[in-house]
Amino acid sequence: MIHVVDDDEAVRSSLTLLGEARGWSVRSYASALDYLSAPRNWFPHAECLVLDLQMPGMNGAELLESLKASGNGIAAVVLTAWPEGELARRARRAGAGRVLPKPIVPGDWLRAVEESLVPA
Repeated sequence: MIHVVDDDEAVRSSLTLLGEARGWSVRSYASALDYLSAPRNWFPHAECLVLDLQMPGMNGAELLESLKASGNGIAAVVLTAWPEGELARRARRAGAGRVLPKPIVPGDWLRAVEESLVPA
């Protein structure tokens, strides 16, 4: 299960289509709060959270920090126009496995998600 959290509808739609073409189940959310308020179904297979850093309300780094603090860590791939910025550093400290620059290269995104789904 891939969870895509991005306030940009075009990005959500594109990543959903790309992930589904790869055979993944994909759910998308317009904000961190939408993701947090969605019913939690714990899937018997691996999950990955793909999220934008710059979003209104709770940003992507804050979402990862919140999940980590509550003990609900999940593999994460972060998308951002500023991969070397402070929010990207915070996201890495909160558990993001990969930080990918926008615009996204589809092959890089697919590889990053696949790598995150492999147990360490």
